[in-house]
Amino acid sequence: MTSLKEEVKEIVEIVALVPEEHRAMCFEMLLKDALSTRHASPKSVPHPAPHASASEARPAKSPTPAINAGDVTDDQISPAAGIQPKVNEGSDIVMADLHMKTKKFMSSNDLNLEHINNVFYKEGDKFELLITDFGATNMTEGQIRIASMQALHHALTDGDFTTTVEAVREECKMRKCYDGPNFSRNFRVNAETFDFGEWSKEVTELRLSEVGKKALAEVVKNLT
Repeated sequence: MTSLKEEVKEIVEIVALVPEEHRAMCFEMLLKDALSTRHASPKSVPHPAPHASASEARPAKSPTPAINAGDVTDDQISPAAGIQPKVNEGSDIVMADLHMKTKKFMSSNDLNLEHINNVFYKEGDKFELLITDFGATNMTEGQIRIASMQALHHALTDGDFTTTVEAVREECKMRKCYDGPNFSRNFRVNAETFDFGEWSKEVTELRLSEVGKKALAEVVKNLT
């Protein structure tokens, strides 16, 4: 049977041929049809024997989808460098999960669901980061990429590419790329990445500018 991820990819390709104003509706209709077809004939699950042991009776854990590895499961390979495994039955993100502003960002910057799913995954009703390495080569670049990825993480939910200075500071410390003496300077010299105008220590919220969004899109493409 074709995997759901492959079906979603096919749907995205079909929707791309539809006029932009009808794409969202077309995607939802095709996705609902695909899901209803799958649920119409569920596979039967054999019941354990009456005297089966607890380990025999427990259903097998669903394999975690591998990154760009076909049907290979995480029992067969070790996680790639920079990738952390999905936990608690994490699933791929679909277009219906995303805010309209985020979809527009993707369309404007030639990003697709595969790019997003190679960086984030869905855990219940939340989005979680899948990667651990943003590909930065120095502390300044690392700080700006952390800010940009935090903004994208936020935008997946409500379409606003925002984060806070303190959130960036804390993640820089956690990722061992915090440059205290130059933390403010890094924002000042990269001011075009954000919408705060001129940097000052009174700035507490960070919002990506159009320049920052384009740079973020390139980072996402290069990470995948």
